[in-house]
Amino acid sequence: MANLARWDPVKEMLEVRDGFDRLVDRFFGRDFDLWPARVWNPAVDIYEDDNNVLVKAEVPGIRKEDIKLTLSGDTLTISGRSSSEKEVKEKNYYRKEIRGGSFTRSFVLPCPIDREKVSATYKDGVLEVTLPKAEEAKTKEVTIQVK
Repeated sequence: MANLARWDPVKEMLEVRDGFDRLVDRFFGRDFDLWPARVWNPAVDIYEDDNNVLVKAEVPGIRKEDIKLTLSGDTLTISGRSSSEKEVKEKNYYRKEIRGGSFTRSFVLPCPIDREKVSATYKDGVLEVTLPKAEEAKTKEVTIQVK
């Protein structure tokens, strides 16, 4: 009996792109950059407790001065820019994967937020945003009488 594997078209496209990159590296050399404007998006966790919506984003290598947070309506936007270090031009340079660039991620928040109390911290490459829920959004227990 044959095992069935779920087809992942995105993974397959990335494998094709990586294979094509290796082919270009062999033909043009390692310094040729076919995808100079690659976009990267930081990994993000969003969750809530009784009083807050919490957002954690991994943004390693970006200075806190280069991170911008905006809250517009019910949408939180995190953007930032990292600067690529000066490229080393040596014969033994085998791989260049660390790149500079910018990112923007936007998220619709699940409930109204108390905008005056929003706070953020950045430590060890992790941005943590605390968005306190507005009073009307906090869970309130109500007893409902059954008739």
